[in-house]
Amino acid sequence: MRRVFRAMAVCAVLFGAAAAEPTAPEAQPAPFVHRFAESDLGPRWGVSEHTGTGEWSSVIWRRSQVSLSEEGAVFTLAANPEGVPPNPEGVPKPYISGEIHGDTLYRYGYFETRMRIARGAGTVSAFFTFARPAGRETWNEIDMEFTGRDPRRIELVYHVAGDAALQVLELPFDASAGFHTYAFEWLPNEIRWYIDNRLVHISRGGRVAELVQPQRIFFSLWNSERMPRWLGPINPDEAPWTMTVACAAYAPTYEGRSLCAR
Repeated sequence: MRRVFRAMAVCAVLFGAAAAEPTAPEAQPAPFVHRFAESDLGPRWGVSEHTGTGEWSSVIWRRSQVSLSEEGAVFTLAANPEGVPPNPEGVPKPYISGEIHGDTLYRYGYFETRMRIARGAGTVSAFFTFARPAGRETWNEIDMEFTGRDPRRIELVYHVAGDAALQVLELPFDASAGFHTYAFEWLPNEIRWYIDNRLVHISRGGRVAELVQPQRIFFSLWNSERMPRWLGPINPDEAPWTMTVACAAYAPTYEGRSLCAR
């Protein structure tokens, strides 16, 4: 199933942070488990600081919106105190939020997080890998996304050159009410998706085999006032909204167990 309109929107949100990706991964990146409550961001993570988040986004990225707590890395979406400046596309940005991105490029592997999403119409909590080194045709992306209007659903998406393949799953829990693990194993011919260490979906066929670009890991909390059919209308009176990421992890292959769960 393709949702090109939505794909354009997501690309616009992320493109400014990752427009200059290298074209080759490190040789066999080392596995890691990063628990944000036990360590600072360190050299592994960069924090986005820019206004070029695309015409569909209603936020700008600021370092001030990512903080560390005893629960993990906290991303805060709030009213923009800078007075709604436009981004480079000339679109007003009435909100301010946070995004982090990894320092390493990966081609294939197992990627996991433990997180609690934001609740509220108009918002998106996202864990994904992304690359666009040389224009639209090189755009590759793998997403686990949540809309705050419906925290009992998850969207599993991959993007190739502007086309998006989507699977929406119902969850047996409210993802904004507590922490759960979310993961995917990216293989040459399929993506295997996991929730709380349980395989919930396999994406194969389609354009999966075209996911060949080395990608970085991203986390972001963002919103849009321009896509109410997808996200619902945001209510400014509900601000601020928070997403908390307790853990991020990577291994070359899935070994039958969660990396982030204790």
